[in-house]
Amino acid sequence: MINLRFINIKNDKEYNKKVKKLYNLAFTKEERIPIFLLNLLARKGKATFYGIFDNEKFIGLIYNIYHKDIVFIYFFAIDKELRGQGYGSKVLEFIKQKYNKHRIVLGIEQIDKNSKNYTQRIKRKEFYIRNGFKEADYTIKEKKIIYEMLYYNENNQKVKN
Repeated sequence: MINLRFINIKNDKEYNKKVKKLYNLAFTKEERIPIFLLNLLARKGKATFYGIFDNEKFIGLIYNIYHKDIVFIYFFAIDKELRGQGYGSKVLEFIKQKYNKHRIVLGIEQIDKNSKNYTQRIKRKEFYIRNGFKEADYTIKEKKIIYEMLYYNENNQKVKN
């Protein structure tokens, strides 16, 4: 049975190390933001940065930014060795329940048949669609990466660009 725990990384050095390691493995240099900037935003109450655990086993990370009734899942990763075991869906279910009065939005790399990780991008989008997210019908470009935006909320209210 999965027993999820969310540990704020600013409160524990050991958890912080595990989160940093996964962060550097799961996201490319072009996608990453320096950890100290992520922590700064979290300290100001505009975001949260959690290590995710199943009992004592570290399974992933999630970084959320907040604005009014919007929760933006900026970074979300499950340890590569633990993917496909239901953890990602359980985390999203928790987030959807916790923020059930909010609009939840996230960006995924745009589907591009010429990309090196084309299959991964397809699987990622299918995962979010399977978990109730919908296409927002717009993209955002950060640095050289184009992100397709997806959203979820109980009222199907889009987050517009």
